[in-house]
Amino acid sequence: MDEATIVWTEYMKYRLSLRGYDLATVEQILRYSSERYVDTVTGRVVAIG
Repeated sequence: MDEATIVWTEYMKYRLSLRGYDLATVEQILRYSSERYVDTVTGRVVAIG
């Protein structure tokens, strides 16, 4: 499977830094998490890791 492209908005980067999260760690969770769920309201995939 090809790797998905993650586009980080400036606002997302700002919120991650504001909360003390490392961008690389969040990207690892999004890319390689073994647990994935679908948000029933938005239809978006949620990765847990």
